[in-house]
Amino acid sequence: MATMESPFLRRCSLWSDKVGKQTTQNYTGETVNADADGGGPGSLAMFEPVLWTAVLAIGRALMALWIARCAARPRPARYEHDGRTYEVVGTATSEVGTRFGKIGYEGPVGRVVGWKRAARDLPLDRELGLCGGFSLLVVTTLVKLCAQMAFATARKTFGGIFEWSPSQRATLRMVDGVGAEARPFLDQTAAPEDDGEVLVITTDGKGAPAISSREHARRRQPHRRPKSGTTGTKRHERRERRRQTPRPRRTSGKKSKNAKMAAVGVLYTLRKTADGLEGPINKRVYGTFESYRALFEWLLCEAKKRGYGTAKFTKVLFVADGAETLWDLQQEFFPNVEVCLDWYHVVEKLWKTGKALHRKNRKKLEAWVATQKLRLRRGQLQDVIDELRAILGATPRTGPGNKYRRTILDKTIAHFAKNAHRMRYHLLRRQDLDIGSGVVEGAVRHLVGVRLDGPGMRWSRDRMEAVLLLRCILINGQWEDFTRFLAAKGGPTLRAQPVPTRTHDAKPNLKKAA
Repeated sequence: MATMESPFLRRCSLWSDKVGKQTTQNYTGETVNADADGGGPGSLAMFEPVLWTAVLAIGRALMALWIARCAARPRPARYEHDGRTYEVVGTATSEVGTRFGKIGYEGPVGRVVGWKRAARDLPLDRELGLCGGFSLLVVTTLVKLCAQMAFATARKTFGGIFEWSPSQRATLRMVDGVGAEARPFLDQTAAPEDDGEVLVITTDGKGAPAISSREHARRRQPHRRPKSGTTGTKRHERRERRRQTPRPRRTSGKKSKNAKMAAVGVLYTLRKTADGLEGPINKRVYGTFESYRALFEWLLCEAKKRGYGTAKFTKVLFVADGAETLWDLQQEFFPNVEVCLDWYHVVEKLWKTGKALHRKNRKKLEAWVATQKLRLRRGQLQDVIDELRAILGATPRTGPGNKYRRTILDKTIAHFAKNAHRMRYHLLRRQDLDIGSGVVEGAVRHLVGVRLDGPGMRWSRDRMEAVLLLRCILINGQWEDFTRFLAAKGGPTLRAQPVPTRTHDAKPNLKKAA
């Protein structure tokens, strides 16, 4: 056994004593100032940041001592790792970022026996569970902030608390590394316990702005410097640049958002009680930018975890809006379940139709919509369709506004007739089941809209998927379990560089989902 003698441990001890003395002096000085001020209302505001800075300094000193102790432990001159034999050839000084700040340390360096040019091994970093020069707690804390706010704001928030922050590039590496572990964690997560007797599956989608190939190519160009001899402010330079390269006006169908659709699904249960069904219980949110098919494959796996396909649930309900893609996939992945066309989607159709019929009379419009809603609640869908057909037959093909009115009536009649078997609201309400997709609508807004659909955002396809999965974990209340999952794996692997940008070019003139 070879014992590694390190003067670094002695230096850390002296540094710890020095920091302790300085902290005591600062504490005493601030206390005297506070007493001199008579304990005024501003004294605590002045003392608290000084104390917090001192606590961080003490934490750095203790962390440095603990790491130095770990480095000074007796180790064999040769050791095995990943099927190779290494030998300790010396030491190297490095830094680790912790919540208390950056800490320098000295650790052993190993190389493959008989291969001097092989990549070196750092056994101490591996034993400490470091993630690319950072502690796991720093990585998970910053990534958690990035999942809730813009990256720059997350770094400022982290720096405001811990008085330092990782670089912009390191932040992207952390998001990429931790995001790569999000889907494996969600896939291995066990089903929640104490589910209800009714399983509800509901899906929807929302677009998030992605960076296009054209914009990515523009951003990759080197920044143009002003010509020598020119004068003016940076504002003037930007103005001149806009004059030289004006943006072409967008034509119909070309949206500036360049959205990539996120498919979002929610699973939850309802429990039978003496007063009716209670819920939602054990709500879990899932989302992906890959495709709706990928989402339904994922939902099917999670539903089977919870007991779908067995006698566990007395009823399974699927709720969605009128997008045909969702209903085609429902028939493929969840056949023979109770289906329901979102009630609020149907009501919107009624309002749109009513406005075409009673555009200038608000009272008649409200009365007409209320009558049709009451009919649908009572199971009189055919009466609604018959009335719309009668109005369509009595509407001339020519005349002011008649073409638009007939188009709306045609679409509404066709939509209701096609989805008649999904609009049995009287039977569903009699069983106290949900008839609206409000749960997934709120999930979409919270999962995608709040974080990924902000002004000026342009996402790379890989990073937007990573942030979406991290938000699924956060919204599901699984972040602590996720942290333990990462710790058990030895922490996430951080790439040397952020993941390269993958662009997305939205197709123009796409029809909106119904």
